[in-house]
Amino acid sequence: MKRITGILLGVLLGLLLGVFIAWLFLRPASTESTETEDAAGAKITESAAKAKITESAAKAKITEGTGIEGDWELVSLVIDGVTYEDLDRQGMYMTMRLEADGTGVQTINGESYPCTWVEKNGEFLIEDSDGPMSYTLQPDGSLLGEDGVGDTMSFMPAAEADSVAGVWQLTAAETEGIIVNDISELDVELCLLLNPDGTGEINSSEGDTSCTWMQRGTNVTVVDGNGEPIYFSLQSDGTLTWVIDDVTLIMSRTASAASGKTPKVSEEATVSEYGFSVELPSGWLAVDSEYIEQIAETVGKEIAAANGFDQKLLDQLAAAGTSLYYSSDMSANFNVVRESAGGITMDDFASLEPVYQELLSSSRGITDFKLSGPVDIGGNPYYVGSFTAPGDLEQKQYFCVAKGYIYTITLTNVAEGDAQQIMESFQIL
Repeated sequence: MKRITGILLGVLLGLLLGVFIAWLFLRPASTESTETEDAAGAKITESAAKAKITESAAKAKITEGTGIEGDWELVSLVIDGVTYEDLDRQGMYMTMRLEADGTGVQTINGESYPCTWVEKNGEFLIEDSDGPMSYTLQPDGSLLGEDGVGDTMSFMPAAEADSVAGVWQLTAAETEGIIVNDISELDVELCLLLNPDGTGEINSSEGDTSCTWMQRGTNVTVVDGNGEPIYFSLQSDGTLTWVIDDVTLIMSRTASAASGKTPKVSEEATVSEYGFSVELPSGWLAVDSEYIEQIAETVGKEIAAANGFDQKLLDQLAAAGTSLYYSSDMSANFNVVRESAGGITMDDFASLEPVYQELLSSSRGITDFKLSGPVDIGGNPYYVGSFTAPGDLEQKQYFCVAKGYIYTITLTNVAEGDAQQIMESFQIL
C-alpha cells in the first residue's frame, strides 16, 4: 500500500485542483405519436444496464464461491479519511490480475508489479514488495482492501470493454466543468490510429510519431515513439479521454478506419449538433428557432403553439437529443434520435427485436414490428425496423450504433426518392 499510496497521492494531489416531442414524430402532419422512439430508446438503455448489472452480479457470485481470480479495476480509495473516486478522470489507473495459482500482477499507470494472494479465514491476503494487505469481498461484488492505518482501496471486476482499435479524433475538451466543442478554439490537433496488432500512429500539432498500445478493460496505455506513456480511458459514452493537468481531452472514433481525417461534409449537407450530417431533399427544412418563427408569422403564434410549434417543442427536442425535419408541405417528416448505447453494439443489436415488439405492442397495439439487417446504406451499417402505425401508416426506422450512441432515424410518409437521398447522405461525424 505504501508504494501505491505514494503514487496515488502524487497523481491525485497534483491533478485534483479543483416527451412531449413524441406526437409529432409518427404523424404525416400533426396527429401521430412517437413516444415509441424515445420510450424504445429508454427501454433499450435500461435493458442494457440491467443486463450488465445482472452479469456483474453473476460474476461476483461466482467469485464468492471460487476465489478472486480474474481482472479487477480500482474504482475508489480512501487516504487519510479523504475519498477519491472517478480516478480515471484524474489520470490514475490501477488494475490487478489475480491468477488461480495464487500469483498475480498489479498495474499502476502502466507500471507492473508482481504480487501473490492466498485465502485465509475468509479473507484474501494480497502481498507485494510492500508486504501483505487484507481484502474482503463485499455484498456488491467489490473487493475491499484495508491497511494497518485504515486507508482502503476498492476494486470491482474489470468491465468488459470494446476494443479501442481504430481511428480517434480530438472532438472536445473539458476543464472545470466547461466543455469546449469547437476544437478550432483550442489550437490543438490530435489523432490516434490504433491498429488491432497493438501498433499505431499519433498525429498531433507537435508532429507525427509511431506508437504502441495496450488495453486492460477501459484503461488504455499508448506509448509514443520516445517511450513516453499516455494514459487514456474509454468512457461509457464511447469516447476516449486523456487528462492533462486539469484539462480532459475528449476523442471520438471517426467514421473511417483508414484515415484520421474527419469525414468530409458536402456544402449541401445540414449538420446537426448531435454529431451527424444529412443532405435534405429539396424544400425540406430543419425544425429550429427560425422554422418556428416562420410558422408563427404565417399562421399566428396562437395557432402555431396550439399545434405544438413553439419554444417548448425546441426544448423537448433538445432534451431528447433529437433533430426533426419536415417537407415543405408538412406531409412528410423524419427525425433522428441520438442516445447512449448503454453497451449495445451492432453485433448484438438484433437481439433487441423482441424488446421493440413488446414495447410497441404494449404501448401502441402494433403487432407487426420486424427487424432486419444489417444492410449497408451510404457506407453505414443499419438494422431496419418496419411496422404499420395507426391509420395504416407504413413506417420504417433505421438503427445505427456508432461512437457509443444509438442513432435512430424514423421516416414518416417520406417519398422513396427523398428517403433514398436522406439515407445515402447520412453521415455520423
